[in-house]
Amino acid sequence: MPQFDDFFASAANQFAPELRSAIESSPMPGLADGPFDAALAKQLESANASSLQTQSGPIPAPPLVVSGLWLLAGDLDRSHTISQDEPSAQGSFWHGIMHRREGDYSNAAYWFRRVRSSPVFDSLCELHPDQYSDPFDFNDSVAAAVRHDNDEAIVSLQQVQWTEWQLLMQECMPS
Repeated sequence: MPQFDDFFASAANQFAPELRSAIESSPMPGLADGPFDAALAKQLESANASSLQTQSGPIPAPPLVVSGLWLLAGDLDRSHTISQDEPSAQGSFWHGIMHRREGDYSNAAYWFRRVRSSPVFDSLCELHPDQYSDPFDFNDSVAAAVRHDNDEAIVSLQQVQWTEWQLLMQECMPS
């Protein structure tokens, strides 16, 4: 089950309490397709999941926030439907992560090239210097770990991927 990092705590507080609880109770997202989290998916299908809590009241969640949440729930198709229609760098980033998770590493690299640069890339280099130098090397590391069923590498790379999810989600959420 993923734990929110300190840098993401204030952004996480924008989720409805039920959604936040479902996220905190979900399994760690896999490097490949899965696991599908039925409880989180159920929360995302509820009416309050499509809004964020702000000081001025609930607001609709931006589409890329919803895309990232579906990715976390393990519903790659729903995430893909949203991210492929967003022409921004963040849309390309979510799109790349989705293709990496489905095991289409060359397509993932294509979408990471479309991102060009992102503060998320820089933060990942700082937070995980031994495991992340750029999205392409990380993509290759994930591919190798999954292909060789390297459990130790998979666990380590999942943590980097969880940091990546939080950083990108934070970038997509309203400030």
